[in-house]
Amino acid sequence: MASDENQRKVFEFLTEHLDSQQPFSKADLERTTTWKRKTFPTYWSKQYEQFVVEAPNNKYLVSESFRPFADWNKFQQHVTQVRRVLSDYKPATYINLTFEFFMPLSNEAHLKITLDTLFYKDTILAKLNAQDEAELFRHFPKKSNEVKDAYLERLCEWIARRFVGYSISHVNGRFRAEQLCTRAEAADPSYRKRYLIDETTAVTRFIFPCQDKGDAEQIRWFFEILFVRSIIQVVNGEDEIWMIESGFENRVYIWRVV
Repeated sequence: MASDENQRKVFEFLTEHLDSQQPFSKADLERTTTWKRKTFPTYWSKQYEQFVVEAPNNKYLVSESFRPFADWNKFQQHVTQVRRVLSDYKPATYINLTFEFFMPLSNEAHLKITLDTLFYKDTILAKLNAQDEAELFRHFPKKSNEVKDAYLERLCEWIARRFVGYSISHVNGRFRAEQLCTRAEAADPSYRKRYLIDETTAVTRFIFPCQDKGDAEQIRWFFEILFVRSIIQVVNGEDEIWMIESGFENRVYIWRVV
């Protein structure tokens, strides 16, 4: 028997059961090989167990985690290296809190620079120190006998666990830039303004998993003092700035020039 024949038999068995999703036992898989005594249990625990999920009656199903290895060369490389390449995951469910800013693409570079500074501890501390202490303590209560440095350190750790990143996507849109008028009025040569404007919008998205309403309210307040105020300050020359909040609550925020 070729040295890799048993591995080929296992590969064929797993590939077939990936497609059929028929349940099987460890003994069913072992019977496809000629391994003796402790050989199969060793291979099972080190190489194959990660590719299956439990089914009723002590049976197993081939997991989708096997699909990237449903090619003999990739499977052979896996069993030769004898390493665990995938992890088990346990799902957790949270309340979703999402903020999305809509602004012209011309603001993206300045916005990124400003937002990136907020992922540094010294910047966060400076903004926290600039807040009214009573208001800060109201939204993030101080422990009894807790000195300010320890309080700010604890607050920074809380922020660090929640404010970890953002994403930016680009969408194309068309907007009416002037007062509503007829086609004839907009096409009149004397009408020198652009009536319809094509514009690429940068959508900056922040997503926060929340435990409950109280957690969401805390995140919303700190998001406002850390991010919203900075974004409003960096965006210049726009008549309006829009932000959509979704998930826990659904609402639209619009800042207008006054």
